[in-house]
Amino acid sequence: MDAWVAIDFETANGSRASACSVAVARVKGGEVVERFATLIRPPAGHDRFEYRNTQIHGIQAFDVVGAPGWRQVWEHLRAFIGEDPLVAHNASFDTSVIRAANSAVDLPWPAMRYACTMVIAKQTWPMRSYRLPDVALAAGVDLARHHEAASDTLAAAGILVAQQRAHGVDSLDELMNAARVAWGRLYDGGYDTCRRR
Repeated sequence: MDAWVAIDFETANGSRASACSVAVARVKGGEVVERFATLIRPPAGHDRFEYRNTQIHGIQAFDVVGAPGWRQVWEHLRAFIGEDPLVAHNASFDTSVIRAANSAVDLPWPAMRYACTMVIAKQTWPMRSYRLPDVALAAGVDLARHHEAASDTLAAAGILVAQQRAHGVDSLDELMNAARVAWGRLYDGGYDTCRRR
């Protein structure tokens, strides 16, 4: 059965290591079967909350005082993701957060493959804008609260399922082939972006 994990991060400031919120949702056979979300105390040196970011997602420094740090959160995320591929909208951002946050706390980069619903959308629907709210609307997916990690994650999951329907396929591998999109990959010390083939 087709299985993958949708993910979304919010950051405290312009540093990609400043993850302050994350949500993941496991999808099997087109249905969300498991979810996890948490606030994160960003790594030291990356933990200032800038006004612009707070205006976007509403998270402030006092919200994460008692939240788990990145090492603890990453341990949980790694176990949750397992061997499944990741899916995100604008996945280059979310995977750069993993890389930067791991580097900030001296953890290796993981080995995993990922797909970007924004890249796939450009191969699926002709649109003026491929921002998450616009693609969600085109896909018929409800986006309850943009820039809230759990909401954005569920929207990305719904978009990918809609993209599978649009291309007449049942699996993520088949979708990547049908949309002519190359897998993104993370590996220790390097990465390849998800891109049009």
